[in-house]
Amino acid sequence: MVNRVLIRLKTVQVIYAYYQNGGQNQKLADRELAQSLDSAYALYETLLYFPVFLSKMARRSVEKQRRMGAVRIPRKEELLADNRFFALLEKNAQLAAYAADGNLEWLESSDFLKDSYRSLLESDIMEEYCQIEKYDFQTDREFWKKAYKALFQENDAFDTLLEEQNIYWNGDKELIDSFVMKTIRVLSPEDGDGQPLQKEFKDEEDRQYALDLLHAALACKAERETLVAANCRRWDPSRLAFMDVLIIQVALAEMLNIPGIPVRVTINEYVDLAKLLSTPASGSFVNGMLDTIAKDLVSQGRLNKEL
Repeated sequence: MVNRVLIRLKTVQVIYAYYQNGGQNQKLADRELAQSLDSAYALYETLLYFPVFLSKMARRSVEKQRRMGAVRIPRKEELLADNRFFALLEKNAQLAAYAADGNLEWLESSDFLKDSYRSLLESDIMEEYCQIEKYDFQTDREFWKKAYKALFQENDAFDTLLEEQNIYWNGDKELIDSFVMKTIRVLSPEDGDGQPLQKEFKDEEDRQYALDLLHAALACKAERETLVAANCRRWDPSRLAFMDVLIIQVALAEMLNIPGIPVRVTINEYVDLAKLLSTPASGSFVNGMLDTIAKDLVSQGRLNKEL
């Protein structure tokens, strides 16, 4: 789940903080990167488990109404209480262990959860769900796919709550949402409670890539200063946005020190990061600088990759 797109993003963020704090402690930067990547995986587990709390609220409401002898229990709440996809998530061994460790008590007791429950019950998606003639695992999963995408993917209140809970989650949700949706699509009742979720890292190579990129980027500062100054014909290097030159520094480290990644892939990935993390004009600037620097390095025989 923690792919190289996320590793690049976290590496840039950690190095930015490293320089802001004086740039003296590489071991601290190592720990920050590891913790940041682990926290991204925790966000993935949190977002996957979120509908379980909605289902629990529905079950409590239904049970209370039955105890009180209610003549008619709202169908919407019964459907949430009995949702087969929510039940699969609740039984999943990995998610259950994560929740049992107390990692989600803040979410379970939040006003946001109560507001989300009401919003879901009042949504058009719930109205549509109530009109289905036959319910099975597929229809229950499709309901949550639609509800999550419409109500919770782009939700400022949710983003704020997550960022207040964990500083490492700032800005992560959009990317992690894509992994959550991918997992929703592949979960199957046939695999029961032991069905594995996405692994934190695809393999040990990706885990090592994170540390290698961080160390190479920190060692590349002087190199970046020289190359940017040499190729920055239209701008005063001292007036460039710090985030832009930092992104160039990490991209340069990847070009020179990480084999197997084509130069064009590196440039494209860091141009996207510039658009995300810096100014509206940063994507074009970073693209031009990296392209010029790459050609310069090839002509010097220092970069043995195809452009």
